[in-house]
Amino acid sequence: MLPKVLSLISTVLLLMSLWFFVLGTTPLLILKHDVPMDSRVIRQVFHYCYRLVTVTAAIAAVGNALAGRPVLALCLGLIALLAVVMHRWLLTHMDALRTTMHDGDTDAIRRFRKLHVAGIALNVAQLAVVGWTMVQVRL
Repeated sequence: MLPKVLSLISTVLLLMSLWFFVLGTTPLLILKHDVPMDSRVIRQVFHYCYRLVTVTAAIAAVGNALAGRPVLALCLGLIALLAVVMHRWLLTHMDALRTTMHDGDTDAIRRFRKLHVAGIALNVAQLAVVGWTMVQVRL
């Protein structure tokens, strides 16, 4: 009984954190990204959201594995791994751009905005994959 409760709660928390991430980062696109505080806020939002997704996906993967749902557990484990990889890759690139974009480098601002959009798109895809897998497994 405990593994099923753990899998349910952690999977719901993962879906909520992914949805919050998408809803929380999309309105930040209205920022011009040319002020140091803008890029710092966006970077921190991505940092904390990726950490939250990593933890909740890992717990959900373990819970679903214990509950006898190996396909869903594998999917959630891959989501956790992808969140770790994207955290490192996206934030490294954002940090590299942040050093030049506030000196009037419009190309760096444009590339930073593209990273921002790519991060949002990736999280929409993660949310869709988790939802699709849950429907296929028929929780």
